[in-house]
Amino acid sequence: KNAQSCMEQSLEFAQNNNERSEVGVTKIYLGRVLGKARKPQYGRAEKCILDGIRILDELKLRPWTTQGYLNLGELYADRGQSEKALETLKKAEDAFQEMGMDCWLRRTQ
Repeated sequence: KNAQSCMEQSLEFAQNNNERSEVGVTKIYLGRVLGKARKPQYGRAEKCILDGIRILDELKLRPWTTQGYLNLGELYADRGQSEKALETLKKAEDAFQEMGMDCWLRRTQ
């Protein structure tokens, strides 16, 4: 609950200050928190992560967008959606490899 509250407050600050990149990143992390909660809110989590990915993609912040795909893939895996998880994680894996982000690549694998 504390993490969710902190992320919601962070999102509000980012929105109030028109910090689009921070809004995108915070939406991804809020989605991650919602998906990992004791009572996961998978639908809301997925929407938050997809919104964050869309914003960061518009800003051409590929490393952050790709981390969003990693989190989305983990969410799908937690939901038992194996096919969607593998497809999404493969997308993240390919992008991390192209960018030479080895630490994130290993985590994704």
